[in-house]
Amino acid sequence: MNKLFYENKALKKGYKIIAGVDEAGRGPLAGPVVAAAVVLPENFDCTGIDDSKKLSEKKRAELAEMICKTCKVGIGISCHEVIDKVNIRNASLMAMVKAVYCLDIRPDCLLIDGNARTDCGIYEETIVKGDAKSCSIGAASIIAKVFRDKIMEEYSIIYPGYYFEKHKGYPTKKHKALISELGILPIHRKTFKLI
Repeated sequence: MNKLFYENKALKKGYKIIAGVDEAGRGPLAGPVVAAAVVLPENFDCTGIDDSKKLSEKKRAELAEMICKTCKVGIGISCHEVIDKVNIRNASLMAMVKAVYCLDIRPDCLLIDGNARTDCGIYEETIVKGDAKSCSIGAASIIAKVFRDKIMEEYSIIYPGYYFEKHKGYPTKKHKALISELGILPIHRKTFKLI
């Protein structure tokens, strides 16, 4: 499939500045949810851009560096406290809105991964599995994942022994065993079932 199909469709409708939006970190038991908004330049080469989960850590890092150098990028974060207060779905949408408003250019069209709208006052199209179908959403998924992973690596220094640099807060066997053994931390999401 043409990875610029949705972007080109929006351009044909008359939209001029299209941002792909995605988040990383809905499933973990600890840490924030991070969203990114990416506006591609004209003639952007989509080679390698895909759903961040399908890429190796090394490939994600390389692509993230290239995206940050060539595209307009905005990042939004909802911390664990916000997640516990408003739930993960709403916290994700809030992070997406922040990411859009952190762009140094105002988009007139948003392509959003998934099926939930942000309702931030800009025309938006939701695309299920958009990170694998749309180049701008795929780019946003890479930026969000790389940025969130860096945050979790920093938490691994603050909370040694929890191995956040390895599992990034996801409910792995090791992480669950550590919670049972060492207890929960301030960054754990208290409203999540496993916590």
